[in-house]
Formats: sequence, C-alpha cells, structure tokens
Amino acid sequence: MFDDEKQLLNSDGAVEKQLRPHHEQLGRATRFRRRTVTVLLSLAALAFVFVAPALLPRAPSTSDTDDLQSSAGGLIDLTRLFFNALSTDHLRTNLEYYTSGTHAAGANKTQAAHTLEYFKKQGIDAEIVEYFPWLNRPLSQRVAVFNSTTHEVLFEALLREDAIPGDPASEDPNNLAPFHAYSADGNVTGQLVYANYGSNDDFNALEQAGISVNDAVVIVRYGKVHSSVKVHAAELAGARGVLIYSDPKDDGYTKGKDYPVGPWRPESSIRRDSVLLHRIHPGDPLTPGYPSTKNSQRIDPDNAVNLCRIPSLPLSYRDALPLLSAIQNHGVAASNISSSWVGGLTSKGIEYWTGPSTLEVNLENRVEYRTVAIQNVVGRIKGWEDPGQAVIIGNHRDAWSSGASDPSSGSAVLLELARVFSELGKLGWRPRRTIILGSWDAAEYGLIGSTEWVEENIDWLRASAVAYVNVGAAVGGNAFAVTASPVFQNLLYAVTKQVPYPHSNETVYDAWLRQSLATSLDADASAKSRPAISPFELNGDTIAFAMHAGISSVDMGFVGSAGAQHSNFDSFKRMVSFVDPDMQLHLAIAQVWGLLAIRLADDPVLDLCTMCYAKDIRHIIRQFEKQMRLRRSASVADSVDMSTAKKLRRLHAAQRQLETNARIVEHDKRHLRSVYGEECQMTGRRRHASCLALRASINDRVSKLEQHFIDPDGVPGHEWYKHALIGPGPWTDASFQAFPGLAAALDTGDKGIVRQREKSIADIIYEAAWFLREV
Repeated sequence: MFDDEKQLLNSDGAVEKQLRPHHEQLGRATRFRRRTVTVLLSLAALAFVFVAPALLPRAPSTSDTDDLQSSAGGLIDLTRLFFNALSTDHLRTNLEYYTSGTHAAGANKTQAAHTLEYFKKQGIDAEIVEYFPWLNRPLSQRVAVFNSTTHEVLFEALLREDAIPGDPASEDPNNLAPFHAYSADGNVTGQLVYANYGSNDDFNALEQAGISVNDAVVIVRYGKVHSSVKVHAAELAGARGVLIYSDPKDDGYTKGKDYPVGPWRPESSIRRDSVLLHRIHPGDPLTPGYPSTKNSQRIDPDNAVNLCRIPSLPLSYRDALPLLSAIQNHGVAASNISSSWVGGLTSKGIEYWTGPSTLEVNLENRVEYRTVAIQNVVGRIKGWEDPGQAVIIGNHRDAWSSGASDPSSGSAVLLELARVFSELGKLGWRPRRTIILGSWDAAEYGLIGSTEWVEENIDWLRASAVAYVNVGAAVGGNAFAVTASPVFQNLLYAVTKQVPYPHSNETVYDAWLRQSLATSLDADASAKSRPAISPFELNGDTIAFAMHAGISSVDMGFVGSAGAQHSNFDSFKRMVSFVDPDMQLHLAIAQVWGLLAIRLADDPVLDLCTMCYAKDIRHIIRQFEKQMRLRRSASVADSVDMSTAKKLRRLHAAQRQLETNARIVEHDKRHLRSVYGEECQMTGRRRHASCLALRASINDRVSKLEQHFIDPDGVPGHEWYKHALIGPGPWTDASFQAFPGLAAALDTGDKGIVRQREKSIADIIYEAAWFLREV
C-alpha cells in the first residue's frame, strides 16, 4: 500500500480535499461526465490530439471531428477517444515481449522490472511488492512400466515436448520440465488404475464397480475438476500416486487440427498445473490467512492443510498411450460404467478399461522446495475527486512457459491500458477515483501474488476498494466469457454493447448473447435473452478479493481454443497463426476492460446494481432447493425433516427484505438525478452539500454491499473463504456452490445444525438489507 493511502485509512474519517491543478487551468467549464470529457482546448491543441500518432494510431474521420464542434472549444467523447488511442501495434509488441521466454513464478524478475519501468514511463506511480512463499521446482521425473517378476522395463515415458520448427518458444532451453506445483516429493510404485477425470463421483463409481485404488498409481484425464481435486480424491481413496494426461477428446485432434497445423493440443504436449488445494485456501501454504512477508512466521509444511501428500505428474497423451494399453482387458470396461468414461484415443487403438493392471508402474517425482521471492508490480493513477476510493484492475504475469494466451495476452493489454490512460492524462483527464493496476506473480502456483497482497492490504481494501476487475487469459479463443458478482450485470451489458466484435457487424454483447444461448442448459436464462454471467471459478485472481475480502469482482476474457494451455506450445507463433492473427480480439478485450475501468473510476454515481444481486439471490435459493430435492437420501430424510427443510423460509424472507431495500437504493438514484443531477453542480452550498452526501451514500451502499455477505467465521471446513452465499462446498468438485455452509450442514443430517446455519445465513442477508437503507 502506498504511504498516502495508509494516511487516508488512518485519518479518522476526515475528508481529504484534493486539488485539480490542470483542471483549474482549463477553467470551471471543465467537467468530466459519464463516458465524456469536456476540455477547453485551442485549435492547435485540437489538431495535435487528432494528428499525433503517439495518441491516435489512425487519422480521424469526419465523424470524429464532428464530435468536437462546440462554441466553448470542443466536446470530446471520452469513449471514442479511448477507443481511438488503443493500438494493435502496441498490443502486439507487448505480447511479443512477454512471450519472449519462459517466466515461471519467482523467475521473471526481468519482466517485473520491465512492467515497473513501463508504468513509470507513463507517469504512473508504481512499485514492486515482494512476498516470499514456499515454492517447488522440478529436479527429476520418471514414469515407467515394468514386470515386477522379471523387473524388465517395458516402457519409459519421454516426459518432454517436441520442438516445433519455426516456433522459438518450443525450443527455449529454459522451458520447465513437466511437473505439478506443490506436488509431493516421492518415488512410488503400484498397479495402474484408470479413474476417468478423477472427480469424487468418478472414484465413487470405481468403488461401486468393485475396483479398488488402494496402493495403486491412478491415471486420470485433465478437465472437469481442478487438478488438486483429482490428486486429493485419489489420496483419500488410498492411491500412492497420480498421473494426469491430456486426452484428445477434451482439447486435441478430435476438436480439430492439432498444432502446428491447427490450434489444438498435439501428442507431445504436456499441461503443467498446480495441485495446491485451492478449495481449502489459495496462497502460500505456510502463511495461511496472512501475508508471506520476509519476516512472517511460517508453519511447518507437515501442518499445511492445503497440500496433497502423494506425488503426481502431468503426461502427454503420447506418453499415456502405453499406460492405457497396459490396463486393457483388466478390470471393468470403462464404457460399462458410463460412455463419458471413454476418451478420444479409441482412434489410436485404445479400449478404455479401469484396471488394475498386472504390470507395475513406477512414478518418481523429485522436487525441491524453498522460499522464493516473488514480485507483484503495483501502479496507481490517483483520482482527483475521491482518491480514497479505488478501482483495481489486474492480471497475473507468471506463466509455465511463454504463456501467450495464459497470461501474456492479459499482460499485454494491461500495459496498453496503462499507456492509454497516460495519454488521456496528457489531455487533462484524470479519473474521479483512484485506479490501481496490479501485475501479480505466482498465480499459476496457487494465486499466490494476488492472495498475499489482499491479505496484507485487507483493511485498506475493505475501506477503499470499489471493485476488482481481472483479466487473466485475455485471448484464448473467440467466445466472450465472464464470471462476476451480480452487481456488475447492468454495467457489463452496457459496456459490451459499445464494443465492436471483431470481423462482424455485431457488438461484443451480441456475440456474447449468441454464444451464451447456444451453449445454455438453463431454460430460464434463455428465456431472459441475456448473456450468461457465470459464478466465480476456483482458479482466478478474483478469489482473494471476492471470497476473502468481500470486494465485488469481475473476471473476463475470450475463451475457446484451449489446446495449448500450460504447455510450451502456448506461444506467440500459435497465437498469431490461429487465435488472433490481427490482434483484434486483444483490441476488443482492451476496449471492454478499459471502458469498464473508466466507468467504475469516473461515473459520478456507480452503475452497480443492488437489485440485480437481490434477484440473483432469489434464483440461487430456488436452485439450491432443487439441489436439496435431488440429493435427498434416506439417511438424510431420517434425520432432517425434508418437508420443511426443502423450503428455506428464513432465506426467502431475508431475500425479500433485501429486494425491498434494493428498491430504496434505486429510488435514491432517481431522486438524485431528478432533484440535483449526478454532478452536483448547483451553486447553493446547502443543496450542494446535500447532493454530495446523498451521492456518497449511494456509492457506498452499492460498492460495499458485497462486504455485508462476508461471514467472519468463514465457510465451515473452508474457513479462509468468508463469503456466506457462495464458496467451496461438499456438493461440487470444480466450482463454487451456493450456500456452502448450509450444504455442509445438510450433509451432517442434524436438523439443529441445518436450522442454525440457515438462520445464520439469513441474518447475514438481513444485515445487508439494512445496510442498503442507510443514507
């Protein structure tokens, strides 16, 4: 945190009055309105703005200059100016830089320094913030199939990715060996068992089929659930080790041509990943709930609750083929369990069976753990009117390889936003509220950089943060996808309606709606004819902000061709050959991300929708009741009166109160606009003061609502997660679920615990409702 922000936090509520020297020079006529900025300029300055190539990469059209006609000197549309200032050439240059080499966590100090200097070059206050988490690095790995009687080795995995001629990233000598972040060091041997995707349901299906994984080495496919869930589920089932391979049914040749002919995963591609148990808590495992600063007290690794205790390794499907062959005709045919257990290697002669194999498999995973310095880069553009309130935009910088899509496409856009915000500043624009730019390190290991920063600055965040907007993998395909707090619904729709969708006559909103309805399984969502905004996923840098600190958050990007994720083939060459050759998708996400940041930082009245949140909670309650009925079992029905529990009366009553009070916020917004105007530009002191007070109250209520869903005690069994409405729970493997604490209570079968937990969540919603009434 910057020093003056600490002073603001400790100012006992005193209002810090900020000077606006540049605006005062331009005169009182200078005002910044929603999406527009009025600047008094001379004719020479106007000519400079629309000719200078550093600001505008193309010459203005007649329609551009028409927007400037004003007797006062010129009315410039800020949205148009922002869009025009963005440059695909700069985006390409940034992407080339970030993909110029492997930059794993703690090993990208040159890139951290470059990011810092780039921010400073734009006139942005910036600093490097270091943390010191416990990380592992690969030493040696081995996967071999052998006959335990004769000790003959029948197959040994290559455990390497091929070099692709013409793609320097695939030939980088600094490319990491295949391994899993936070995997256990070990050398184990056992019979091989196939467990589909490795979900809890998959291991239950094996048990029901009479297949034991005790003392076995388990092989599973990537996908469906997080890698840590796969390893942990195998560990709980008694397995000795886990191999995770990329099956072509999920992101390989069954989807289309594989790289380098197409974008999909080739046979030698190995997907590195983390097996840190994010569901318990992300961040440094040795400093749970507090920042891993240099002098922080650390717990013993044996006491870390978010570590798996059996070794694991990633595999290519080339290396997986002989392993799957070794279990053919052993155990149960996978198709007899479910057709979903059959992967895409049938075209290679593989028949998927469960095993166990008669041959033995040796898995050796030698890793070294040590404390490593990681480097976040944090920049700040100080607001002119309300600098104590901040909008944070962020992207993680570290990658398993060159990481063109994940995360370098987002890093490239973050630098471009810094440049364009600086260029707008040269014209006299400054955001009303402060904008923080975060370039996080060590996200691939377990969201380390963002989590440690949030844990260190949590008091400041709760006092000052308006929102967090994250773009991790900005461009991985052409389908726009969003996970977000419900308060962003209207703003996201409004912003995406202003951004052109590349190579079409559509807007991003139009394409998003079309893609969303084409893939929707929710008839109710389709009936609304609005794009889907997904709940928070478990692997994004939004998690610490939203689920630990209670900051309303967004994560977004273009997704689709994920056939190179976390491999050496997620390269600049692949990106410009198959995913985004002309950088138009990069430009589109820059427009969405930047315009969203400008709106959040500059709107006099924040366009955050408390009514949307209240209505979403009603939908969540109904969906949860459906889940309860589906999961109803004899054991639970005997202990819990499901005829009463299936209708969550307390939650419904609390939701209705929240919706009622959300209407008060909407009424206050209408009152402000009709009586005063959002800018509070009246001359009378008392009316001016009343307007400012009402506006501040509205903004406080809409931006701090999320914090009122925070339960200080946390989710039972996952206490780091503080959000009462959504979080990791017992009914899902991969994503968050509604009311995780209540779900856990229902699984106990104890009626008293169920009632207590429902009342506790209802009380939290009631408190949020009363907060919306405060003026």
